[in-house]
Amino acid sequence: MQAKGYARNTPRMPFDLHRYESAGYGVVTDAVPAHLLTAMGAWLARAEAAALQCSAEDQARDLVFEKDLPDAGRNGIPATEVGDALFILGDLCRYAPQFGALLQLPALVDACAHALGSTGLVAHFMNATTKHPGFGRAIGWHRDFPNGYLSGTDSRFLRVMVCLDGMAEHGGATRFLPGSHRVDDGYATAEKRGGGKHRYAAHHGVAAECAPGDLVLIHPKVVHGGPGNTSALPRRNVIVQVGVAGMELVGERETVTGWPVALQPQPAASPSS
Repeated sequence: MQAKGYARNTPRMPFDLHRYESAGYGVVTDAVPAHLLTAMGAWLARAEAAALQCSAEDQARDLVFEKDLPDAGRNGIPATEVGDALFILGDLCRYAPQFGALLQLPALVDACAHALGSTGLVAHFMNATTKHPGFGRAIGWHRDFPNGYLSGTDSRFLRVMVCLDGMAEHGGATRFLPGSHRVDDGYATAEKRGGGKHRYAAHHGVAAECAPGDLVLIHPKVVHGGPGNTSALPRRNVIVQVGVAGMELVGERETVTGWPVALQPQPAASPSS
């Protein structure tokens, strides 16, 4: 099913490295096969159900509930009206290790290798982020480098949004300030340490509208955010942070941390008779 308000009118496009380098983000269309996209929806539902049965300690570590976040991010909708809806399910492969298949997805592996200029790549973390219909929250403007959860000590990493439902402007699509990534690591680090805020209106910048099964690659220093989901459809994204193998990391560790991001080895050809 296409995201409401977004129609697929173009054939699959490979990763546009030039756009990623110039704008700070890039979209890969039709990256996830239909059977895998369907399976991911089922995996996520089971993972959420399993996580909600975990101990309070595990939930505090891995889950972010909408009801625990400020009403302002939901356009004032009070916490009493959102039940136990999850905003973020962290350490996703702990609850559904099947999601590790994304790390062998050809379109994802190829795009990350081109963007990072390396075939030696590993996963840092993986989560599911959901903007629920009608009250899915706005996300403030920010850069991913550095970040307080799990960050490289330099910017040789990126994030991939694997879009289960696609993203439309009225559905809370992530928005970008193209070109804002063209700062050095020292500047981004000083900005973060100094408490610098990016104060833009929710609909500022450019929306990365896309269809179910598309990928959005996010440069770690591009400024991005997004408005709430005012549509009747969910906006579920699996977020994968990928970096160059061997880089120093600061922060939390997840089940998936260090897993290789690489194509599945092909079986050796049988010798001809």
